[in-house]
Amino acid sequence: MVISMLLMACSLPAAISSLLDSIKPQPTPLPESNSLLDLVANGKVSVVSIRGNIGLGSFTGRTIDLELYNNTENALEIEIPCGLVFISAEEDTSGMMVVQPSLINIAKGKTDIIKPFVLSIDALKALPAPEKTYRVEKLEAGKQLLFAECLCNKDLPAETETQELISLQLAAWMIDSEGVFTTLPDTLDNLLKDLTGLPISIPWLDETMQDLAGSLAPNAQTWLDGCGIELGE
Repeated sequence: MVISMLLMACSLPAAISSLLDSIKPQPTPLPESNSLLDLVANGKVSVVSIRGNIGLGSFTGRTIDLELYNNTENALEIEIPCGLVFISAEEDTSGMMVVQPSLINIAKGKTDIIKPFVLSIDALKALPAPEKTYRVEKLEAGKQLLFAECLCNKDLPAETETQELISLQLAAWMIDSEGVFTTLPDTLDNLLKDLTGLPISIPWLDETMQDLAGSLAPNAQTWLDGCGIELGE
C-alpha cells in the first residue's frame, strides 16, 4: 500500500502537467504566405519566364509579362506584392518595380501570365521589349522601396500616357538620378529607338521633351512629397 501511494505521488505532477498542457490555449498557426517569392521558395510555383512587352508604348504600365506555373494539386491564389523588381539580363536596360499589388488565380498544374503594374527605376535606361528577359527580386531597403510601398496604397492614374502618369514615372527617375532632366536630351533618341525599333532622330524633339520634363517636374515632386521621399540625402 505504501509503495503504491508513493508511486501515485510521483506520477501526480506529471499527470497535472499533462492536464494543464491539454487545456492551455494553443498558438494559432500563422497563415501561409501566398506572396510570389515565398511560393517559389517552397516549390509551389515556378517562374516559367519573365519578358518585357511594349505595353502602351509608355514609360509605365503593364510592360512585364510574368508567366507562372502552379506545381500543386490545388488552385493557388498568388500575390504579386509591391516592391518586387524585375532585373534585366542586359545592363543597359532598366529594372521595373511593382507599385500596385495584384492577385492571380492559377488552377492546379496550369500556367498563366500576369502583367503587374511597374515603373522604371533606372533613369533613362532602355525600357522593356519582348526580346528582353528578366529575373525577379525583392527590394530590401532604400527610397525606391519606400516609394513602391507608398504608391501601393494610392489610386494610380489610368494606364495611358497622360501627363499625370508621366510625372509619376519622372518621380521614380528623380529618386535614381537627380540630374534626369538635364540628361534627358542626350538619351532621348535611344529611348525612342528602343520603343519603336526605328532609327529616329528628330532635332527639335530634344527641346520639346526637355520643356515637357521641366513642366512636369513640379508634379513629379508632388508625388515624392506625398510619399515623404526627400532627394539629396
